[in-house]
Amino acid sequence: MMGACKAVTLLSAVTAAALAVYAYSSLPPDVTEPGKVVMFKAVFLTFSLIGSTYEKMGFGERADLFRKIGIKPAFLESDSNLEVTDSSFSGVQVRIYKPQLQKGVIGSKRTGLVFFHGGGWVLGSVHAYDLLVGRLALGTGAVVVSVEYRLAPKHKFPIPFEDCLTATQHFLQHASEYGVDPTRIGVAGDSSGGNLAAAVALRLNKDDKKKFPPLKLQALIYPALQALDFQTPSYVSGHSLYVNLPAKLMIGFWVKYLNNNMSLVETFANNEHTAALMKSHFASYVDRHFLDDSVPRLVPEDVRIDLPDDMKDLLNPYYSPLMAEDADLSGLPNTYVTVCGTDVLRDDGIMYAKRLEMAGVQVRLARYPSAFHGVMSMNLALKHFEFELGKQMLQDLVTYIRELL
Repeated sequence: MMGACKAVTLLSAVTAAALAVYAYSSLPPDVTEPGKVVMFKAVFLTFSLIGSTYEKMGFGERADLFRKIGIKPAFLESDSNLEVTDSSFSGVQVRIYKPQLQKGVIGSKRTGLVFFHGGGWVLGSVHAYDLLVGRLALGTGAVVVSVEYRLAPKHKFPIPFEDCLTATQHFLQHASEYGVDPTRIGVAGDSSGGNLAAAVALRLNKDDKKKFPPLKLQALIYPALQALDFQTPSYVSGHSLYVNLPAKLMIGFWVKYLNNNMSLVETFANNEHTAALMKSHFASYVDRHFLDDSVPRLVPEDVRIDLPDDMKDLLNPYYSPLMAEDADLSGLPNTYVTVCGTDVLRDDGIMYAKRLEMAGVQVRLARYPSAFHGVMSMNLALKHFEFELGKQMLQDLVTYIRELL
């Protein structure tokens, strides 16, 4: 195994170098810090190619390969101002980041934040997000709980969502044990983690109002929010102009999370999976009018909805938060949504922000036109090679959480 690992590592380095030229030539013209992006994109393409080959040859899932060859994230540096402990919340593994109280502050209750990592519900871990979550805790002063939810495709929907919900409910119930005010707790996540944060907020707002204190805020960082329409402008441009999340890869993540029937990727990419729904009221939730006021508002028709059993969750708001009914959006907490200009998920975030505003929710939509998907979290996975825009996005997030929490 060690020989194979070394071979893969060497092949990765050679392939990454060869792909650097291609990576540069295919960059969007206005992407931030293109020199650094080239290096990231070359590495991404390399591992995407190796992972795809590994799967096609029948060896298993690419995620398992990357774990086997020892790709390890940057870990949080020791910081005397931050206590980091691992625990279990009602059977769900979590990592808790507790900053020291500032001098002179005695006996006051802290704020709290539950964080869900990205990775397409398939990759990622609390370890990979150590540095990011640690900086969130230090920057906001909040006790941050990072959730190690189980991953697809072994654990498909709703298991990752249920893990995140369980951990959040536990924290709301036991906040005082961590010196946290249960009325000042929020949820946050990036990419698929943003999906999970939005889903948890929806569930707590709809079914659990009487059981738990309401969330104070939700922060959704370039979130994945719908699997109904993969022909939005940002998905269409994402087929050719992307940095590290091509449209087909994101669609594959959605499929793995849903039912792991990878033969559906092309069907989903062409919107053939929802052709019968595109005139229904569900289609009105992803209306192009939200992206461009000059586009006429979609008028839904009375369409019969008949999806196969293994695809019915496409319309489940806990799988796809943009499918939530208008009435269920009302009452959600203050919301922060980050979108990146070159991200296939850009339009998901914009549509959700617009729908929340229409439902009376206080929303801050933070747009970063030259940013790409993962710039903030990937930025911190390689702490000695950071994007300035990634730093700014994190600071903006920290400022929002400090203000609203």
